[in-house]
Amino acid sequence: MARRRASILAPSALLFSNAMRKGIFGDSRLWKVVGIAILTRRGLKKVLGSEPQTVAIERLKPGETIVLRGVRSRKLPAS
Repeated sequence: MARRRASILAPSALLFSNAMRKGIFGDSRLWKVVGIAILTRRGLKKVLGSEPQTVAIERLKPGETIVLRGVRSRKLPAS
């Protein structure tokens, strides 16, 4: 799958550019926090994956049935 490139004028690209220039390579604490947050989010997306993963592929024979069941996700406590 081809990776999309953000436009140079995209708000997210400008935000990342400022965070890197003013925060990571500069002296601004606010931009440093923004840059670290952006890099952390990107890293987590890469590690955890953003695409659904195929678990199994099975071929059904005539007369066979399949049962699909959902798995409930854990709900986070209200804050």
